[in-house]
Parts: sequence; structure tokens; C-alpha cells
Amino acid sequence: MKKINYIFLLLFSLGLVSCNEDEILNEVPLDFYSPENSFTKPEHIESSMAYLYARVRNLWDGNVNQSDVYYGTDLASGFQNTLGYADYQNEVVPTAGRPNSRWSNLYRIIFDANVIISRIEGVDYPDEASKNAHIAEAMFFRAYAYNCLANFFGGVPLVLEEVTSPKRDFVRESREAVYQQCAIDLEFAAANLPDINNVKGDGRASKAAANHLLSEIYISLKEYNKAVQAASAVIENPNFALMTSRFGSSADEMPGDAYFDLFEPNNQNRSSGNTEAILVLQVEFNIPGGGGSNVNWGTGYKFERYIAPLYWQLKDPDGVAGFIGPTTKNGGRGIGWVRGTDHFTHEIWKGDWDNDIRNAEHNMERDYTFDNPASAYFGQSVQEVFNAGIEGYPTEYDTMRLVYAYPTKLTTHNKHPEEIMIDVERGILSGNSGITYLDFYLMRLAETYLLRAEAYLGLGDLDKAAADINKVRERANATPVVPSDVDIDYILDERLRELSYEEPRRLTLSRLGKLVERTQKYGRWSDESIQPHNELYPIPYSEIERNTEAVLEQNPGYVN
Repeated sequence: MKKINYIFLLLFSLGLVSCNEDEILNEVPLDFYSPENSFTKPEHIESSMAYLYARVRNLWDGNVNQSDVYYGTDLASGFQNTLGYADYQNEVVPTAGRPNSRWSNLYRIIFDANVIISRIEGVDYPDEASKNAHIAEAMFFRAYAYNCLANFFGGVPLVLEEVTSPKRDFVRESREAVYQQCAIDLEFAAANLPDINNVKGDGRASKAAANHLLSEIYISLKEYNKAVQAASAVIENPNFALMTSRFGSSADEMPGDAYFDLFEPNNQNRSSGNTEAILVLQVEFNIPGGGGSNVNWGTGYKFERYIAPLYWQLKDPDGVAGFIGPTTKNGGRGIGWVRGTDHFTHEIWKGDWDNDIRNAEHNMERDYTFDNPASAYFGQSVQEVFNAGIEGYPTEYDTMRLVYAYPTKLTTHNKHPEEIMIDVERGILSGNSGITYLDFYLMRLAETYLLRAEAYLGLGDLDKAAADINKVRERANATPVVPSDVDIDYILDERLRELSYEEPRRLTLSRLGKLVERTQKYGRWSDESIQPHNELYPIPYSEIERNTEAVLEQNPGYVN
């Protein structure tokens, strides 16, 4: 997927604007790309499919408009509303940009998938299996997008065919109907996508990816036995296993463990020996269209920039700069815009603080060492200086934005590209840095275990639910949970420990009807403003306004 040309679907989409007034326009042009000749070979479908992968990658790239699935929840909040959602009642409204962005981008994926499904009948394939594999891949994306829409908005319009002319009579289906359509698409995908060992390259969907998502869909439909079966199809596949030993690019050169290695550069894909990866979004540095940053800033997964603290602007108790600048050894050039809740950074680790490897210092950054030789505190631990009883130090601003705990998997300690350094010898990073230079997990086996645990919980089988949770906790060297302690909140806490900033947290909580409850209980800044109707996003007012031939109903609690 790394260097596939994305142009075919883009040109096709642009070619949809047409006119029937002149008969000549009904002829099939042969010397430029058009709807009629852009899809004539399987290779064209391949290129179009790569464009879909890019669209999904851009959904979760950590930019400002994509961070809403993390902050304003029990996981994190934007620092003093730097990214919004400290005030739900003014930030989450029908005219707000983020709900509109989610709606339009997800329907763009559905549109593109429908184009492929509709046009594929005109493509000459060598065999039916190859054709069905492409249909299955497009259906996987369509189901993925509809599942996100259902969890963001509830029931939404179902569009299952290519739209070739303006349409203004959309109506909302029920949330259950949307999940049912996802199940239909994913059942076909699971039956026709290749096995994980037969995919065409890193980052391509497989039967396992379809079954993983299908398990979640069945849980949403309360079809728990089917959810168990779908998750088991992945878990029991001998090609998958949790990583329990060190591996990959940093195993011999940096302190760590198997969990740490999952997030080191070049370790996410199965080609690295990673048997835990199910579906990985490909992010390439300095490659046009690769989703990664370039030396001139560009785009990229900005988790490091927004979520890591602004430590490099911390002053010592004398008012002297404590750091020489943002450095690769300290995890990069964070700006402290998204701060974890106390529940995430502290409460969920109680009882296992020293033994759960996911809370180890190489996995959860909690301290720094002053590294500016001009400071009288050079070489001292920031936390020790903080706790020294110095009057007026630290300030609340220091602990809220400049130094706080965050997971190191979002950064690239000691592994930033030299191209974005202004001082390679000391590892000082330029203003163009702040990107997470890593491929990004969309699905990982640890989550499959937690989905199956959720399904077993739905069936009332606490013993099997605990066994699946403990499979994940065993790898983390955490204390096993006893069956009587398993409930949905325990599973949600375990997801925080294992999947922080990997899962789109807002969608998980909304899927379970727990967004408002847990944000009110654990949130920071947003806990007082969030109200029951914020469990779902508002339908964008622009969509309601242009839908002039039918009523596109707004979600309860919102005023257009």
C-alpha cells in the first residue's frame, strides 16, 4: 500500500459532474479518465482501494479535527479548551465543524466504496474469487464507515448504491438497521477476503479484520454468541498471538518489554514478526501521499504534538529554562494541548502500579531530568524538584500543561528523523517536528480478546470473560481479575490501560451508552458541561438544510 497511485478514484469522483444535453457526451471517451473507462481493469480497482485506505487513515491522524475521539471523554481533555469540548453546550452543536467533518468524511468513504461495488461489474477479472475479494474489501470499508456513523450519530441514512445525481430526500434508518447492514457487509467480507498470510501487502484488510469488526457489530446487536464466534475466528487462528517477548527495531538497544516494542518504529506490521497486528494504517515519512510529515511540516499523525506535554518550556525554581529545547531523547516536541484525565494517568493503575508493564517508565512517561547546563538544577529529576517543598513551585500551569503523565507509544523517543533536527548531536528538534513517525494500529489482537470478553459478559459467562481479560493482563504482568469483579466498567478501564489513543474512545463509549456517565465521573474540564443528549453527536445542520425533499431528523436535545 506504500506507493500505490491514488489517482483513479479521485479522477472518477471529479468525473461525476456531467450533462446529458448533448448526445456526444454519451459517447465513451477513450483518451482520458472518465466514469466509463476508469474502471476497466482489476488494477484500477486496486488503485481506488488504496484511496480508501488513505481516507480511513486520515480519519484518525491526530490533527485538531480528528482529536475529538480522545478528548472530552474519560481518557483526556483539551487543555483549558485548547481543542474544544471543555464546554459541550457551545462546542457540540449542529453548526459545529467537528460533527460535520465526521459526517462528510465517513460518507465520502461510503460513496467511494459504493462506486467500486457498482462499477466492478464492468471489470474483467480472471476469476470470481479475485472479483469477490475486491467487493469484500469495499464492503469492509463501507461497514467500517457505517459503524463509525452509528456510534457518532445513532441512526443515519443508508446509501448502498452509487449516487450519480443530486439527492435531497435522505431519511434516517434506525441505529439497529445500520448495524444490521454492517453485519451483512462484514459477513461477506469475512467469507471472501484473503487470510492474513495471503494479503497483498502490509496494511491490507483480511478475514481477521472483518471478523474483528464483526464481533463488535454483533455486540452492538446483542447477538453475543455470534460475537464470540467472530472474535474466536481471529483468536484461534494460529497466525495470531499476543507478543510476549521483545522483538524488532529496539529490542537490543533500548530498555523495554514486548508492549513497548509494539510501538517502536517499523514494528507495527507483520513483516516485522509482529503476530498481534490485525490491521495497520501505513504512515510514511517524507513520501507524498504517505500520511506522514515532511521536513516542511506537511500533514502527519500529530499525536506527539498535541498529547505530549510542553516540557521543554518548563522553568526551574529560579526562573531559568530547565531544558535545552525539545529533544528526541525526551520524546519530541509536544505542546500539551490534550491532557489525560486523572482516572487514566493514575486511578486505573492503583494496585498494579509497580508491576503492570504498561505503567512502566518506558511506557508511561511521568518524569524528566533538567538538561540545561545553565540551570542550577541541571541533572535533577523534575518530580523531585517539584516535591522539594519550594514555595510557589510548581505552578498549576506547570502540572496541567508542561509536565504530566502520557503514554510513550505516541512519541518516538531517540528515533526522530535527523531531517527534522536543528542540532543532530544534541537531538534538538525543529519547529517542523511534533509528528508521530509510526504506523498506526487500527486493530490489534489484544482488543479482540477484550471484545470477546465483552461478548461473554453479555452472555453472563463471567469466568470466560475474566479469562480473556487475563490473557491481556498476563502479558502486562498485571494481577489477574477475578470473575466477580468483571463488569463493563472494568472492561472499559482495561481498554484504557491497553488501548489508550489507539481505540477511538468516544465511539467505544457511545456504542455502550457510557460517554456521558464516564465523562461526568472522570472527565476534566468537560465533566460539568456534558449533558445526556451529548451521548450522540448532532446531525450537522448543513445536511438537514440541504435535504429539502424529506425530513432528516435531528438528534434529541439539539436545536438547529
